[in-house]
Amino acid sequence: MKVSGIVELSTIDYPKKCSAVVFLSGCNMKCGYCYNYKHITERSYEMSAEEVFKNMDLMFAEALVISGGEPTLQPEGVKELCKLAKEKGFPVKIDTNGTNVDVIRDLVENKLVDYVAVDVKCRFDKYKELTGIDGETIKENILKIINICKENNVFIECRTTFIPTIMDKEDIEEIASTIKDCDMYAIQQFDNEHAYCEEFKKIKTSTTEELLELGKIAKNYIDNVVVRTLDGEFRINNDLMDNNKNNIKNRR
Repeated sequence: MKVSGIVELSTIDYPKKCSAVVFLSGCNMKCGYCYNYKHITERSYEMSAEEVFKNMDLMFAEALVISGGEPTLQPEGVKELCKLAKEKGFPVKIDTNGTNVDVIRDLVENKLVDYVAVDVKCRFDKYKELTGIDGETIKENILKIINICKENNVFIECRTTFIPTIMDKEDIEEIASTIKDCDMYAIQQFDNEHAYCEEFKKIKTSTTEELLELGKIAKNYIDNVVVRTLDGEFRINNDLMDNNKNNIKNRR
């Protein structure tokens, strides 16, 4: 498989577990705010699943996270990696943009993943402009993935990186009301400093307080809502926000 990088040990990518993170090369979206786009398109190392595990800190890692880019573009490599992880007793999380439902279905139904995180980029009528992907198609895909995970008792997280000037509270309301059956919804702080496109670097990022207000909107539809910022992770509990200080670094 084509790998762009490996983080040997992370405390923020798999909830409540130390994990190794494998970033696979290539993506079928081109989001201008992505801080990882240059790395996953310009860096590519051919590696087997066994070679990936040799580059992990197996002494402390408790789980494997497969990210990108878009890992489902390499279905055979991902499946091989998941099988090896399961043989070694590792729970597996996969990050996806939701474009390849059949790949996720195959992994879930064969019990090769324990956690699926789907990026919901924006309100669906804005998808084409922001990502180049048709919004109605991606909406159907995301709903299918949620159903597949729920039917198979696999944890399903949806998450949105909030881009000021591109998005507003109506985006969060539409997204939350659409993906209301997911197990958790995360609103993530935009990292303008490391954005791929120059135009996005000029956009001022939201404050923690602004994101918490968006979290309250999402809470009207989804019970489990968190806000992730560079200062920490905040869980929205009705009128009370719990702060989990973890120095969150948004990965996608």
